Amino acid sequence: MVFWQPRSVLQLVLVGFFAALAPLCVAIVFSVQALEELAASDREVTRRVMEATRMGQEIQGEALEMERHARQYLALSDPELATLFEREREALGEKLFGLQARVAQPSKDLVALLQALRMVDLAGARALATEDGDLGRAVAQLDQSFAAVTEHRRGVQQWLTSSVDQLLAENAAEAGSIVDRLMLQLSFLVVTTLALLISFSYWINRPVRDLTEEIHRLGTAGLTHTIEIAGPKEMAALGEKLEWLRQRLHDADQQKAQFLRHISHELKTPLSSLREGTDLLAEQVTGRLSQQQQSVVDIVRRNAIELQCLIESLLDYNQLPGQQLNIEEFDLSELWWELLDNYRISIEQKSLRLESHVTVDSWVADRGKLKTALDNLLSNAVNYTPEGGSIDIAWHGDGDSLVIEVSNSGSPIPAGDSERVFEPFFQSIATRSGPIKGSGIGLSVARESIEAQGGSLTLVSHLRFPVCFRLLCPAH
Repeated sequence: MVFWQPRSVLQLVLVGFFAALAPLCVAIVFSVQALEELAASDREVTRRVMEATRMGQEIQGEALEMERHARQYLALSDPELATLFEREREALGEKLFGLQARVAQPSKDLVALLQALRMVDLAGARALATEDGDLGRAVAQLDQSFAAVTEHRRGVQQWLTSSVDQLLAENAAEAGSIVDRLMLQLSFLVVTTLALLISFSYWINRPVRDLTEEIHRLGTAGLTHTIEIAGPKEMAALGEKLEWLRQRLHDADQQKAQFLRHISHELKTPLSSLREGTDLLAEQVTGRLSQQQQSVVDIVRRNAIELQCLIESLLDYNQLPGQQLNIEEFDLSELWWELLDNYRISIEQKSLRLESHVTVDSWVADRGKLKTALDNLLSNAVNYTPEGGSIDIAWHGDGDSLVIEVSNSGSPIPAGDSERVFEPFFQSIATRSGPIKGSGIGLSVARESIEAQGGSLTLVSHLRFPVCFRLLCPAH
C-alpha cells in the first residue's frame, strides 16, 4: 500500500534531502546540550574546588592567627586579646563546618581539629602563670595544646587535597560518560542518516533504472511486454508515454510482418509461374528459338532469378528475430558441399579459384542459421571477386569455437565501411561483378544468424587477400 506518491523527482529529492538533514539537526541539538551539560558540570566543580581551596587557606591562616593571639594574651594579659581569640575560635569552627558541607566528604581530622581547638584553655594557662608566677609552664601547656591543633590542621590540609583530587576525578569521569553518551547518540544518528540516504537514493534511482531497463528491453527483448514505471508521477507519465510508443511500434511491426507475408505470397505465386515458363522456353520445350529470342528469354530468366533472390533475402531478414535455435550435431563437410553446389555454375562462369581447408569434421550448433550465414558470406565472395580471382575458405577449431574465414581477392572494403557493411541495406562502394544486383542485407543476415547462437562475424585483415570475413560459432 502506497501512503505517499511524490509528484515529481524534484519533490522526491527535496523530501529526501530534508529527511536526511533531520538526524543531523538532531545530532547538533544533542551535541549542544551535551556541551552545555559538560560546561555546567565543569563550572560547578571549579567553583567548589576554588571555594574549598580558599576556605582551606583561610582556615590555615586563622589557625595560625589564633595561636599568635593566644601567645600574645599569655604574655600581655590583655582581655581584648582573649575576647578576639574566642571570636576567632567560633568563626574557625563555622568555617570548618562550611568546608565539610562544600566538600561533602567526612574527615576524622576535621572533627579532631574542632576538638583540639575546643581543648585550648587560654584562661587556665593564664591562671597557671599568675598563681605560680612561672610563665614557662603556662607556655609549655599552651604549646602542647597547639601542637595537637597543628597536627590535625596538617591532616585537614591533606584531606582537603585528596578531596579536591577526588572531585576532579569524578568530574572527569562524568565528562567521559557524557562524551560516551554523545558518541552513541551521534553514531545512531549517523547510521539513521546513511539509511535514509540509501533509501531515498534507491527510491530516486529506481524509476530511472526501470526506465533504462525498459528501453533496453525494447531494443533487445522485443515489443511484446507491457511497460510499467512506478515512482514519481512525472516518471509514471513518462512510462505511460513509453508504453504508448511500444504499442505503436508493436502495431507497426505486426503490420510489417503481415505486409511481408502478403507480399511474399502475392509475388512468389506469379514469380513461380514466370520462372517455370522461362525455364521451359530456355530448354526449348515449346519449340526451337532463334538466337535473338533466346537472348530475350535469358534476360527474362536472369531477372526472374534476381527478383526471387531479393524476395527470399527480405523474407529471411524479417524472420530472423522470431526464430528459435535448433541445436544439433551435423557434418561440416556435408554442409560445405551443399553450399558449394549452389554456386558451382557462377564459379565456373567467372573462372574463380576456390580453395577450402576443413580441419573439423562435425559441430554442435544451429545448422540452419550457420548455413544461412555461410551462404551469404560465400555469395558475397563470389559476387565481389573479379573474373579469374581467388576465394579461400578456412575451417578450424579454436577451443570451444568454430572459426571460419572467408577470404577473396578483388577491391578492398574501405576502412570507413568496415562496420557499416553489416548494416541492413548498406552497400559498399566496392565493385560487384555478380549477375544479380545485391539488396544490401546479406551480411546483416549473416551476422544476425551467427549472433543468434552466441557467435560473431567481423571483417579482419588477411596476409594474402584484401577482403576477409571471420565467423566464430560456439559449440552448444
